[in-house]
Formats: sequence, structure tokens, C-alpha cells
Amino acid sequence: MVIDRALEIFNSTDENITVLYANKPVWIESIDKSNGTAVITVLGTNQTETVPISSLTDTGSKM
Repeated sequence: MVIDRALEIFNSTDENITVLYANKPVWIESIDKSNGTAVITVLGTNQTETVPISSLTDTGSKM
């Protein structure tokens, strides 16, 4: 995923778009544009990680 799309999803108030990290659905908690990273939480867990935005996948579908 590119940074602009990650920001668009993160700032979206109208819909929840499914984002995957390592084939697991995640919630984007924050984005660091300068480092190209995002803090994510794997849905259904309390697992929070900082990952490269390029490793996230936008499925294009709503949650």
C-alpha cells in the first residue's frame, strides 16, 4: 500500500475498509509519514505492531 492510500483509509469516517497485514485483518492506529510506517492492531487480538506501510494490503472491501 502507498502512504496516501493508508492516510485516506485512516482518516475515513464514512466506512471501514478491510486492510490486511500478513493475511490478517488489522486496524490502522496511526501513521508515521516520515518513516513510512503504521502502528496496527491485529483484529481480534491485542497485538500491536509498527510495520512498513508497504506491507499492508488494501482489499478494497468494507468490514
